[in-house]
Amino acid sequence: MTTSTATTEFDAREALRQFFEANALTAFNNCIELLKQRDFYMHALYKIEQGVDLENELPELKLVKKTTAKSICKQLAKNAEKKAIEAWGLNMNLAKTFQTNAKVFAEEFSLLPVFEIVYRSQKKYSAVNVIVKTCRRNLKVEIEGGDLDCENLHALIVIQNLKI
Repeated sequence: MTTSTATTEFDAREALRQFFEANALTAFNNCIELLKQRDFYMHALYKIEQGVDLENELPELKLVKKTTAKSICKQLAKNAEKKAIEAWGLNMNLAKTFQTNAKVFAEEFSLLPVFEIVYRSQKKYSAVNVIVKTCRRNLKVEIEGGDLDCENLHALIVIQNLKI
């Protein structure tokens, strides 16, 4: 009598794609919320510059001068935009493994900015590039690298995520 041997095939490239897609979905949602905050501050700045009284909606404005309120709105909008780009970064354990490069484009056909994020693994771990592109609310994740490099990188990510 013979017994069957159960075998499963593991695709590290697909596992990496799923991991980065889940990370990208979270980052994209956080990024959109931060861009909404930026737009709110820019709208408030515009209204202040137009001389509209916003004290009923923003009671804090009673305590500051108009020039101070404008500079605060500009700074808050700038901070929100900076955090929107930083939202694409990886957690602290993985940040050591990858170099992240984020680009933002404005497309005339889209209300949302288009993001292109490239995560390059450090050469001492493996030679894998993960490219995340957005178009409107669609995400595309591409994995570039050899199968062995993908397997090594996937193992490293699993180990580093266990440390959290």
